[in-house]
Amino acid sequence: MVLFLNVFLTGLIGNKFTISMDRGNLNTFDKLDITKYALVSLSTAYSWKRVILNIELDKNIYSNSDLKSLEEFVYTEFKDTDLIFSPHRIKKQDEWIDICDKINDDFVLYLGNHDHVFIDSDNKYLQSLVSMARENYGKYTTISTSHWPEAVRWAKSGYIELDTTHPTNMNSNYKIDEHNLYHTGICLDSLNIITTELFKDWILNGDWGNTELLRTDGVVSVGSPSIADIKNHIGIPLPTQEILTPYKEQFRHFDGYMHQMIGNDICPALTIPDGFFESEIKVRYGYDDYKNGWVNLNPKKPYYASHKDGTDDKIVLEDIPLFWKNRIVEIDSNPNVDNEEMIQHRLHNILGMLYSDDRYNSYIDKELEIKILNTHLNNYKQYELEH
Repeated sequence: MVLFLNVFLTGLIGNKFTISMDRGNLNTFDKLDITKYALVSLSTAYSWKRVILNIELDKNIYSNSDLKSLEEFVYTEFKDTDLIFSPHRIKKQDEWIDICDKINDDFVLYLGNHDHVFIDSDNKYLQSLVSMARENYGKYTTISTSHWPEAVRWAKSGYIELDTTHPTNMNSNYKIDEHNLYHTGICLDSLNIITTELFKDWILNGDWGNTELLRTDGVVSVGSPSIADIKNHIGIPLPTQEILTPYKEQFRHFDGYMHQMIGNDICPALTIPDGFFESEIKVRYGYDDYKNGWVNLNPKKPYYASHKDGTDDKIVLEDIPLFWKNRIVEIDSNPNVDNEEMIQHRLHNILGMLYSDDRYNSYIDKELEIKILNTHLNNYKQYELEH
């Protein structure tokens, strides 16, 4: 699989520009640091056949030294990878066609966003999803990667508008497969794994003229067209996709999901741990008090993002993100922790994400709930669901 990132970094943070959602009690970070954080996670997410990074920095905000530092950083993080780096985001069709020529595998993780972070504790599940999609599905397959709380509950009912209470269209061919949910439709999100055949259909089929495409879903700025807008204008329909939704969260948006009324008390925004870039992360597990300078983990407490007396994350030690592991220098685990109790709270918090919007709850199958819990229980081999 190929990784392709195409982004432009701008925005106001301190003396710089940003567009940010409600991060609750969490700090705000520079977009360049968020990008680097996401890139480290991506470097561990998969054994990429090729990595194509188009990262353009706003020259009104970032300096040449920022660009040089970024370039050095990516070549270090992807040092054993076939890496193509460019300081320019592509826009025109001929530039997109050039990318098609550089994608040398049958699947591509296409990101038009700088801030989606791979948070799984290993990459086995993601690898199995790609292998399963390659073996069992067609040439226009899409694997949903981020926005998991939304995607998993949309899979059956489709998206319910924020000002309505019921779905307008149930998704076609919905079913619960062994490794993932399945439905068919159109998904243009700039943050999914798609087949190269689908990517090429979007890019090569039809003449765009002088239209600039910044990302396929066209939501990067007012007036930015999506690939659907372009195809509609030239009269070429988009192909129907087989859309696969994982049973386990793989990526998370750095600023969370406030836009979908999923608060920081349910699925919080992310933060960059103290000491991350220096490889000096310290983890504190299972304590009731909060200790500054450490990553505090306790599934029984509320999230720090929404409660000052809370915890940084509600995961257990087995769930620590893969890309943190070689950057941790110390783990302080409370010797009085009841591991089974902690795992039960961990699973309850996962279901909390699934059932966080009453409008969707009647469309969530019990079989789906069990699939999600069993997939997460693979991290804790000594436990299983009671029947």
